[in-house]
Amino acid sequence: MEQTKYETKANEILTWLNANDAGALGPVIEATLQAGLTATTDEDRDKFWASVRSLCGTLPKSPIRRGIQSNLTAEQSANVDSVTTRIENAFASIGEADLILDVMHPRQRGESIGHYDSIESWAADMASSVNRKLKMAIKENRWDGSLNGDNLTGMALPEPKAEKSEVSDSE
Repeated sequence: MEQTKYETKANEILTWLNANDAGALGPVIEATLQAGLTATTDEDRDKFWASVRSLCGTLPKSPIRRGIQSNLTAEQSANVDSVTTRIENAFASIGEADLILDVMHPRQRGESIGHYDSIESWAADMASSVNRKLKMAIKENRWDGSLNGDNLTGMALPEPKAEKSEVSDSE
């Protein structure tokens, strides 16, 4: 792997690690990335990157994405992941799980007909919804993707939808 490509990818992962908790693997991933930055050959950088990919693959939410690259910056992506994870954890730890599962239902379509399987599946659905809303806020320029000193988004509210009013010509 070329040095500039490795540096770019390594910096993206380091940014993600600063905003997200990778548990005990965080220092290991960071040390592996840093060691790869000192590598002198493309072959060595390939080996370090393979190690990083393997380690990140064991995380519940990996900073390494497959498919089409996002139009978000590394910092925005890291902060979206961080907020989404925090929201999921908050919903998963909420009290009265039985009551919530009794009254909250997923959209009744396709394979998701019925109740949520567990409070964790409900929390994951809520986190997915928040993830979409965060990305939409960035797209609509209501949030710049950064977190303030309180670790909150400071996101602006969406514009209210205009009410349709009929204007009478007879008045």
